[in-house]
Amino acid sequence: KTNWSLEIRKRFAPPLAAESGEFPDASTIEARMLPLCFEAGLVGGHAADASPFMAVAAETFVKQFLASVFGRTRADGPSSGGGGWVSTRRYKRALEREEERWARGEVVRDKSGLLPVEAKAASERGALGMADLRVALEMGDCGVGQMPVVMEMIRYGFQEGEVEGWQSGKGVGDQKLGAAGAAGPDADVEMADADAEDALNGWGWEGAGSDDRADLNSLLDSCLASGS
Repeated sequence: KTNWSLEIRKRFAPPLAAESGEFPDASTIEARMLPLCFEAGLVGGHAADASPFMAVAAETFVKQFLASVFGRTRADGPSSGGGGWVSTRRYKRALEREEERWARGEVVRDKSGLLPVEAKAASERGALGMADLRVALEMGDCGVGQMPVVMEMIRYGFQEGEVEGWQSGKGVGDQKLGAAGAAGPDADVEMADADAEDALNGWGWEGAGSDDRADLNSLLDSCLASGS
């Protein structure tokens, strides 16, 4: 007799892709999909071509997501895959000239199929970060609209270096928090331009002096007296 509870618990055995740092292949997906089928009551498991199909679907989804983010946060993309990117006039003219030279056989493409100007732009292009994902998501849905947990992590998560900068007293971009020579956020600092008379008169705020408080107390007393 098959111990279904044991088979169902096997879905927790393989590590997550976020933990291993490797993109899931068909075998990894199958190891997690089969226990889910048993939990749903499908004792026969899944079809033979289900896991390869899910692997292709996951790869296509990630590529479409990255293409959408790159198109909204980067410029001067390759002519083959950057049709939705914003291109500067200088880059567009240089790309047109090199495409003409490539058609004449004067220049060659590299192993990735990029022209020299495209390869140079790719080498100077920075890596994606959480700030780029946040900007792309604010411009519109990038394909993660049906995953609210991921959207919340992108929108309200910490930026790169924000936690470390806060612990060291610096903000994002190594900018020191506060003015030069100012005390730390936890230091006891006496209020400037404050004396004992200001303390009695409500720190100089309009309507917070001793006379104003006396008028307010008398008004409250009259309200209580009328209620009794």
